[in-house]
Amino acid sequence: MLESFQQVLQGITGGNRILLHAVSGVMVGLLAIAGGKIIKWFLGTVGKKIIAKTETEIDDQILEIVNSRIIALSSVIGIYLGMQQLRFALTKQNENFLVFLEYANTALYLITVLILVSVIARIARTVTEHLIHRVTSRNKQDQFDKSLIPLINRINTFVIIAFTTILVFEHFGQSVTSLLTILGAGSLALGLAAQDTISNMISGFIIMVDRPFRVGDRVKIPSGETGDVFEIGLRSTKILDFDNNVVIVPNNELVKTKIINYAYPHTEIRVTVEVTVAYGSDINTVKSILLNIARSHPDVLLQPGPEAYFMKFGDYGLHFTLFCRVANFKSQFPAAESIRIDIYKELQKAKIEIPYPQQVVLNKFESTNALHSTSKRKKISR
Repeated sequence: MLESFQQVLQGITGGNRILLHAVSGVMVGLLAIAGGKIIKWFLGTVGKKIIAKTETEIDDQILEIVNSRIIALSSVIGIYLGMQQLRFALTKQNENFLVFLEYANTALYLITVLILVSVIARIARTVTEHLIHRVTSRNKQDQFDKSLIPLINRINTFVIIAFTTILVFEHFGQSVTSLLTILGAGSLALGLAAQDTISNMISGFIIMVDRPFRVGDRVKIPSGETGDVFEIGLRSTKILDFDNNVVIVPNNELVKTKIINYAYPHTEIRVTVEVTVAYGSDINTVKSILLNIARSHPDVLLQPGPEAYFMKFGDYGLHFTLFCRVANFKSQFPAAESIRIDIYKELQKAKIEIPYPQQVVLNKFESTNALHSTSKRKKISR
C-alpha cells in the first residue's frame, strides 16, 4: 500500500524529487494536525466523561488546559516533520535553503518550548490555587489565599522560566556556568541591599503558613496596642485599634515577639467584674446576687458557669470578683458594663452599701495639746 501511494505521488509530481518530498511533507503535516484534532476530540468527549466521575475539579481543569494547546502543539510538530521530509531531497547545492531550514527548526523548537512552558505554568498555578483553597476552606481561613496565592504563583513562574532558560541554553550548546555565576553575585548584592524587606517577606510567609493569628482576630502586641487584625501582607500586618487607627507592624517583629490572641483557638473570652461592699454585709447574699445576675445575662455562657469569690479584706470594704465567659470577644466590654449596671441595682434593692474610700487625718498640733491638757489635769487632781 505504501509503495502504491509513493507511485501515485511520483505520478503527480512527475518524478521531481524535491517536489515529491515537498508534497509528502505537506501531507505529513496535515496528518499530524488531523491527529491533534482527533486527540482533542477524544479528550473532550471520552476523557471528560471518565474524569467527571472523580470528586475533585482539579483534573477537569488540567484536562481543559492540556486540551487547549493540543492543536497548537500538533501543528508545530506537523510543520517540523514536513520540513524534515523536504530536507531529505536537498543536497549541498541547496545550501541557502538548508540554512533557512536550520533557522526554521530553531524557531519551531522555541515555539514548542513556549507552548509547553505555558501549559506547565498554568497547571502549576491551577494546582497551587486548588491546594491552598482546600486548606483555607478546611481551616475557615478565607483571607489566607489572597496574599499567599500570588506569592507562590510568582515563585513557580520564576522557577519554571529559570529552568527552561537553562535547558534552552544547553540545547544550543551554550554554557550556563557564567550565567549562574552572574545571577548568584547579583542575588547576593540584592539580598544584602534589601535584607530587611526580604526578612519581612519571609516572616510574612511564615505567618501565613503558621497562622498565629488570622484576619479579624483580636490581638495584643508587646508595645501595648490591642486591636483587630485588619490585613496580613507580605511585608507588614495592619491592626485596627479601638480608636479606629491602623497600627502597621513589620512582620519581622511579629515573628520574634510574644503576641496575645484573644480569638484563637476559640472566640470565647472571660469577663471579670470586681465589686466592693461595706463591712458587715452578708457574704453569701452578695455572692448569690453576683451569680444570679451573671446566669440570667443573655451573653454569658452557662458552660463553664459563672463563679464569684470573696477575694480579700480591703481598706474600706470587702472585695468580690465575678468571673464568667461570653461567646465572642467583641461582647466582652458591653457584657461587663451591663452586668455592672445590674449589680448596682440589685445591691441597692438588697440595701447593701457600696462604701466610699475613707481616710482619717489627724492634726499633729491639736493632738499634742490634747495630751498636755490631759497630763495637767492629772497633776492637779493629785
